[in-house]
Amino acid sequence: MLPQADMNWIKIPAETIRQYTSDLITKGEFRHLSTITGYQDGETICLLYHFLVPQGGLNVRVCVPLANPVLPSISPVLIGAILYEREIQDLLGVRFEGIVDARRVILPDHFPQDVFPLRKDFKKEDLP
Repeated sequence: MLPQADMNWIKIPAETIRQYTSDLITKGEFRHLSTITGYQDGETICLLYHFLVPQGGLNVRVCVPLANPVLPSISPVLIGAILYEREIQDLLGVRFEGIVDARRVILPDHFPQDVFPLRKDFKKEDLP
């Protein structure tokens, strides 16, 4: 299933991330999710899921449109992902469908709902 290398990169359709993660676990190749990182690239937000597998590392990239950044949560199949998803939700505004717990984790409760500090259009002057 995975190419042989120390660090692998693949891109998959965003809507398949939960099933892909489940397949990694079920087939016994999954060892650890070290983190999920995200960044804005023009009119898209891309997330990199950093897995450790027996062959080394596997980095799975998914991208969603900035106008509607919605992804299936992988926390129902991998509860350890919840902290990373909540962080990305706070800082980049990606909404995770089916997330086990969607409360804020980084930003204070009084922080404006539609302001995301890691987006390129963020300006601290816009804060109340």
